[in-house]
Amino acid sequence: MSSLLQTKEWATLRQAQGWQAYWVDDVLILQRNLFLGKSFLYAPEVAWRKLSQSQVIASLAKQSNKEGIAASSATPRNDNIIFFRLEILDENQPEIMAKLKQNGFIKSFEEVQPEWRQIIDISPSEEEILAQMREKGRYNIRVAQKHGVIIEKSENIDEFYQIFCQTARRDGFQIRPKQYFENMMQILAPKNYAELLVARYNNKTIAAEIVTYYNETASYLYGASSNEQRNLMAPYLLHWEAIRRAKEKGCQYYDLLAVAPEGIEKHKYAGISRFKRQFGGRTVQIVGSYDLVFQPFWYRVFKMGEKIRRK
Repeated sequence: MSSLLQTKEWATLRQAQGWQAYWVDDVLILQRNLFLGKSFLYAPEVAWRKLSQSQVIASLAKQSNKEGIAASSATPRNDNIIFFRLEILDENQPEIMAKLKQNGFIKSFEEVQPEWRQIIDISPSEEEILAQMREKGRYNIRVAQKHGVIIEKSENIDEFYQIFCQTARRDGFQIRPKQYFENMMQILAPKNYAELLVARYNNKTIAAEIVTYYNETASYLYGASSNEQRNLMAPYLLHWEAIRRAKEKGCQYYDLLAVAPEGIEKHKYAGISRFKRQFGGRTVQIVGSYDLVFQPFWYRVFKMGEKIRRK
């Protein structure tokens, strides 16, 4: 199990956003500068098999805390690194969490990539995939088809970003700058790692999503829907066509990413979880993020700042 977030292309994308990128024992580690010259380290979506021996984790921690990530004048002084966040992609296992704790890691106070995900096995036939969906999901796909909604591949980030901003204002989440999406498609699309799909009605885009493809998994990275023509249920047909395209590309799984844990009604992902679960699949919890803290005082300061920023 490996992740797009552990590729050189993803490193290039994050560097375009101001991060520094280093490779330690074939693991991508990103470095983000903070206040007062401080910084933190982040290894996104690492497969446990890369870290299966505790001395590997200890080595990473040692290099982060004492020796530095790279012998370069661009590398901050070691005493400026507040913590090292290690994100494990594997499905939740007590043995892995025990190993992390044995090496001084604590559970992160926030997740960078979602810890709970809705994942559909798309290796069966299309008829079987439809059959395992909830009835409302299948019904809404038919509604969009009946009204003549068309799904197409697009390279027009401007039209995506316009309705993405509408969606953000409607649903109350933070808006990334358009440059981020432009960089993403410029870096990932030539490698066939990402594509933009749009839903059109009467030649007007009413929904869109960015899908990534890596290691037999298609992931729903970003989605948007217009405030207009919402009765046409375009996002349902958009996901169905994304699943069909992923199958054509040889993918085995369609990862809808962030959902709330099963049975939790009051959760920041509760609304989108009801939508995503209409497509069936199963809810998966990954091990997620664990922090190795080097400077407890500044870690507490950073934690408080993040809570304020995210309110």
